[in-house]
Amino acid sequence: MPTSSPPDNPKALLEAACAEAFAAARWDEVDLSTRWPGAEAGSLLLAKAAECALSPIARDQLLSLALERIVDAGDPTSPLLKPKPDADRRAEIARAAFALGPHRSSETEALVGSIEERHARRLEGRASPARLAASLRDDAALHEILWDHPDIPGGPEIRLTMLCAVPRLRDRADELTTMGPDWLRNLMKMAGRARRGRSG
Repeated sequence: MPTSSPPDNPKALLEAACAEAFAAARWDEVDLSTRWPGAEAGSLLLAKAAECALSPIARDQLLSLALERIVDAGDPTSPLLKPKPDADRRAEIARAAFALGPHRSSETEALVGSIEERHARRLEGRASPARLAASLRDDAALHEILWDHPDIPGGPEIRLTMLCAVPRLRDRADELTTMGPDWLRNLMKMAGRARRGRSG
């Protein structure tokens, strides 16, 4: 089986993900402001930001930051994340996450299934094993970059979940690169198991 490797330019990947998060937040702002004029739209945006902050998906963590930036009327040209976070703070965050002990593999599997399902919906008719594999490798890199970043809002448990997903995301990407013609049916089965795991 092939071995996944991190992207050649993690900085560019992170910048693209931040830009994507900000564009999604802007869309939410326009949508909610049209339907709920006034201060209520801001409250709804902050509610969504709080919801995203509880998600162990790296892109949701970025979206939470972007939504808060929009509500606070912050500078849209300034980066969402500090380019060089404090190393001591990262070490402190890592210690808090590791203190939680082992993470259940079933939760990691459910998370990876949820991420893959999300990419499959986004790609729609353009979905293929190769495209999904590339998306999962990007997400693995984002999780690895962000899990201990001081600027994201997630707490220790969220961060540990993000870290534990990194190797499984890469393994799943490798599986997809060798998948046969039944890949879509297998994906639907995997998504079903993930949903049952979240509801159980």
